[in-house]
Amino acid sequence: MRNQINQDVECTLFRTAFDTLSYTPATLGNYFADVVNGKYKQPVENVRALVASGRQEEANACKKNLPLLVAGGRMEGGRKREHLVGYSRCVTGDLDHVPGSPAELLCRAKALAYVKAGHISPSGTGLKLFVLVDSDMEHHEQAFAVVSRLLEADLPGVKVDPSGKDPNRGCFVSYDPTAFYKEVAEVVNIPVAPDQTDVFSPSEPRSLSNYIDKFEMNNPFTDGYRHSYVVRLASALNSAGFSQAEVTAECLYRYTAPGFGEKEILTTVGDIYRRYRTAHGSKNWCPPAAAATAGSLKSIKSITGTSENADLSDGSPLGPDIDDEDAGLPHFEKALLAALPTVLADALKGAVDDTEFDVLLLSSLTVLSTALPGVRGMNADDICYPPFYTLVIGPSGSGKGCISRAHKLVVPWQRAVYDNSFRKVAEYKKEKEAYELDKMKQRQGKSKPAPGTPLEEPQPVIQQQLHISGYTSTARMNEQLEANDPYASLLFENELESINNTLAQDFGGYGSVLNEAFHHEIVANSSKHNGSSFILHPKLGVLASGTPGMLLQLIPSTEKGLYSRFLIYRITGMSSYHPLTSSDDKLENAFYFDELGTRVLKIAQFLEKSSTFISFTDRQRKKLDRYFEREYYNVRVFGNEDIASVVLRHRMIIFRICMVLTALRKGEAELDVPKMKVGDDDFEMAFHIGTCCLRHSQLVSTTMKHSNSELHFKMPTAQLDLFAAMPDKFSTAEILEESVVRGISRASVFRMLKNAKNHKLLISYASGYYQKTDLGKSIAISDMG
Repeated sequence: MRNQINQDVECTLFRTAFDTLSYTPATLGNYFADVVNGKYKQPVENVRALVASGRQEEANACKKNLPLLVAGGRMEGGRKREHLVGYSRCVTGDLDHVPGSPAELLCRAKALAYVKAGHISPSGTGLKLFVLVDSDMEHHEQAFAVVSRLLEADLPGVKVDPSGKDPNRGCFVSYDPTAFYKEVAEVVNIPVAPDQTDVFSPSEPRSLSNYIDKFEMNNPFTDGYRHSYVVRLASALNSAGFSQAEVTAECLYRYTAPGFGEKEILTTVGDIYRRYRTAHGSKNWCPPAAAATAGSLKSIKSITGTSENADLSDGSPLGPDIDDEDAGLPHFEKALLAALPTVLADALKGAVDDTEFDVLLLSSLTVLSTALPGVRGMNADDICYPPFYTLVIGPSGSGKGCISRAHKLVVPWQRAVYDNSFRKVAEYKKEKEAYELDKMKQRQGKSKPAPGTPLEEPQPVIQQQLHISGYTSTARMNEQLEANDPYASLLFENELESINNTLAQDFGGYGSVLNEAFHHEIVANSSKHNGSSFILHPKLGVLASGTPGMLLQLIPSTEKGLYSRFLIYRITGMSSYHPLTSSDDKLENAFYFDELGTRVLKIAQFLEKSSTFISFTDRQRKKLDRYFEREYYNVRVFGNEDIASVVLRHRMIIFRICMVLTALRKGEAELDVPKMKVGDDDFEMAFHIGTCCLRHSQLVSTTMKHSNSELHFKMPTAQLDLFAAMPDKFSTAEILEESVVRGISRASVFRMLKNAKNHKLLISYASGYYQKTDLGKSIAISDMG
């Protein structure tokens, strides 16, 4: 153990364990003052009274309503580990059900020089002890293990709760007049190997002074810009892997001057290392002036000796970054969509530009997919229903808010289902009341059983509500999906932020429900508090919009299966200002989509009375298979394998769009036919919409792996175009030379060659020489290449 470092412990105080969005910053000293002064006296004594009377379950429930202290540091936006923005180097020792008297054990803990603070737990049966360590957050688990061993050795008979190994672990507040807090306590030293704290390239000497000298050549340290200079320098040194202590000492030596003192330098460097701790060592150190670029390559001979198994990190497997406006994301071709069902075509009449047309079309199809009762089909030998998921992603002010107009199309249908269900619930309540009254009279002996069939207990009827908001608990969503059957539910949110905030809560983790409901797989839930639910074929559509940042919060990685379940439309380029028009002079224009909703209601009511089975023709299946087989192997060989499921699920979504278009035509014409084939016009429109959105989804997927706050697109077909550009026979040197021009890393080229050989796209007829097979020759350069 060594002398103290920062003894002022920053903490976070949450209003309750469940309300993780209501919190205030605090210090450990202020918190202990409240513990001693009795700020939490009444609720804590209520808990202790319940414990003393043996009502442990009630005590636990009461305790969960207490405020929660996270001593691990300052948190922002929630209580998960990723919300910890300032680590306090404080380890919490939770000692439950201690042997003997907690008060006596607290006195013994106070005598330990390294225990910073301690109090009796709110239940009155244990202790909460707080110990400072000298390690960073990445070594918190190691620090917890060291502190646990110390406490268990110095306080024989106690056992430290292992839950404290997480730095975001909280403890309920307490009341204890005997609690102690030391202004200064010993700091426990945590042994950390040198290679765990500083990250350097093994081929370069460790020279901080040399690095700063090179940095100063292009970044002079001048009056008026000293603070910003130290910010930029500390950021670069943090990314290069130099330790905070070493950087602080060097900056104090070089830059301390009148008007720019030690305190400001210490604060600035410390703030950069705290805020960007995840970037520490992300760029291996090398002298800045000597950095080579792809443009400085003079001869291909310098790279032909690279092993195919080399682990190289130059470049990207998807090529260089491209800007939004250069992404080439397609709009829907209006000429191909001229034959839409009437109600859809009317919904699109007011679109002011191509983006609004596209967004209105997608959102209308999505909401209408949930208003087609009795419609189904088959996909890969499984029953399939029309509802599907859509996300509209774009920057603020890009026009994605028009999805609210499309939502009005299904409001009359949702209201009709609600009203009909409301009447059934009222009837059930009357029957239930009569049944209970009859039973009560019989128990009291006031009436004899009436002749005939005795009253039977009515089956429960739950109110149906097809609209589901993003702020819905998992239990409530399961209940609604079960109650709404056989109708489809619609999860609609104008802002993804609502869904993200709910998924961050313990009660709102319905991500698995979304995954299962997309495929109409069984959704089951069972808990003591909420009972059991079992939905055999859940039907759920999802429509939401948000910014690119909100999407990354919802789905940070393409490894999550939820990404492939969404039809994604990404708004790119410069959005246009829309001037006011004379249409605002007519009040009836505000109810245009409501009137369309009345027409949708009639279609839905007709379809409910006439069940519909929809299927493809053989020609349509063959066209789908030709296209998606090629796309499937393209992403397997030339792209990110995570998005192979994106390709397959877009094939399924195209079928669901076909079901929507076909069912709308049946409803509009009131055709009483049980089986329908998808019309060729409807198939071509659905195929066009689905394949355009696949392009959007593939491009957006290239942003999912980025850790930078500024996201850039990459070319999703970069490797395919490289392969297609090569002649039928080529050498390793030739393809590597071409890859340099295209900005594709050497390691990625070798992996692509290996995959291409495994999938019989080429053969190696000599060391370093390849020949394309007939299958490989069929690979053509993409539109983006």
